[in-house]
Amino acid sequence: MASESETSALIEHFVLAVCDPGRWQGADRLAELDLTLSQARVLFTVVRHSEPQPIHTIADELGLSMAAAGRNIDRLVRLDLLTRQESSTDRRVKLVGPTEHGHRLAWDQIAIHRATIDKVVHRLPDALRDDLRSVLTAVLESGAVDNAVAFPSIPSGDNS
Repeated sequence: MASESETSALIEHFVLAVCDPGRWQGADRLAELDLTLSQARVLFTVVRHSEPQPIHTIADELGLSMAAAGRNIDRLVRLDLLTRQESSTDRRVKLVGPTEHGHRLAWDQIAIHRATIDKVVHRLPDALRDDLRSVLTAVLESGAVDNAVAFPSIPSGDNS
């Protein structure tokens, strides 16, 4: 049986090989906008929700202070990536949602990662692909990954 550290090292090796930042062209667009990692995290967090979120919810989800979340959101609003509006039920609450530009930018980044993953999956023999799908499904369903989010499926061009 594999030890926890061996398994962790193997997962790290796999993730770094698949998501090699040296080959990832998607970061260029984020760099052009001069987004910090914290700002990118805020953008992706907001985009994955179907409804605008209160600033305090975003801060809590990311482990940021309200001030830090607010500064990041201010910058993203100035870049026309996010909107900020008063809640219709409580004027003290500001709701944050993506603009069309912000939504497109985030999904473009996700699509770039998806295309990279699709290349790896395409190279796998059918039996290994089935095994990998079963294992990953079981891991996600186990609750071991507590921050797993359900992004809508992105068409990969594979119609099988």
